[in-house]
Amino acid sequence: MITIIGAGPVGCYAASLLAEDFEVAVFEEHSQVGLPVQCTGILTQEIYDYFPRRNNSVLNQVNNVRIFAPDKKSLKLQLEKPDLIVDRQKFDTYFYNQARKKGVKFYFSYRFMGIKDSKILVKDLNSGKTKSIKFDYLIGADGPLSPVAKAAGIFKNRKFFIGVQAVIKKKNSNIIDFYPFKHGFGWAVPENKSILRVGVAATTNPKEHFARLLKRYKGKIVTRQGGLIPVFNPAAIVRKANIFLIGDAAGFVKATTGGGIIPGLRSAQILAHSLKYNLSYEAGLYLHLYPSLWANLKMRKAMDDFSEQEWSQLVKDLNSAKARKALQSINRDEIFSLLFKLGSSKPSLAKYGLKHLRSFF
Repeated sequence: MITIIGAGPVGCYAASLLAEDFEVAVFEEHSQVGLPVQCTGILTQEIYDYFPRRNNSVLNQVNNVRIFAPDKKSLKLQLEKPDLIVDRQKFDTYFYNQARKKGVKFYFSYRFMGIKDSKILVKDLNSGKTKSIKFDYLIGADGPLSPVAKAAGIFKNRKFFIGVQAVIKKKNSNIIDFYPFKHGFGWAVPENKSILRVGVAATTNPKEHFARLLKRYKGKIVTRQGGLIPVFNPAAIVRKANIFLIGDAAGFVKATTGGGIIPGLRSAQILAHSLKYNLSYEAGLYLHLYPSLWANLKMRKAMDDFSEQEWSQLVKDLNSAKARKALQSINRDEIFSLLFKLGSSKPSLAKYGLKHLRSFF
């Protein structure tokens, strides 16, 4: 029996893959899939490796991106492949339905309470009763504060961005705005031409950064959301005996943008393959996931070394035709290719890498 804690897209995708070879049960604290929403819902085209092109969860496609410098000047890019804006509840429900079709058993309104003698303790939030359930493998897909990781004694050395977001009514030009800054970043993402998702993720003073950003987008606030976004740590322990962590629970999030859905789905894929063929989960991660996450982490550290003047100059330098062409032609998730193309298109950009080289070691 494989027991998964957490019925988000990563937990459901893992369940769907594992159900081909194992009996799988998923326990979820909330009463339904996809709520509460704590995500911007912006994805690159790489999501189609895990998700059908014909679906009802894509709300919008955006070809244009603006990157703003502290001096308020911006770099505008037209992407070759548009970014996708999804309805998270519908998106999550797709993965849930796929798992259910394969025979996965779901238990909603059950809170994970701990581990005792190769059994999980879960509390039925409707009856108030606690049950113990035997498992062969336990998978934590239970978010940044992972109770599974804590119960297993492997929740250590964790760092987080604090994310704050508002959905506002605001007419817009269907452009994604991105605001990188020291120890964080901000965004404005169009759900459609009259709704924006505006937010920040920061390690310090998130409310101040958020208040400043909201002033740029004056509109009626429909909803507010917030949550923790893990900072990837390659030294984090993601397995202890027959207990495994995937997705946000393992900290598998891109440090440059806070994107965790695609790395999370990839980690589920790696774990399912490892359990099916009795292979090392960690080895699979090192080969197929960590290189990209590591590059994003090092770029984040380099970004945090930048002064406001350097940020403004970088945006100015990137405004050359060759640099823009390189940026527009690459998937945001392909960080190594992005760095190589930028360096090849405009050698003067190497000065930023040389100055901040220490961040990469």
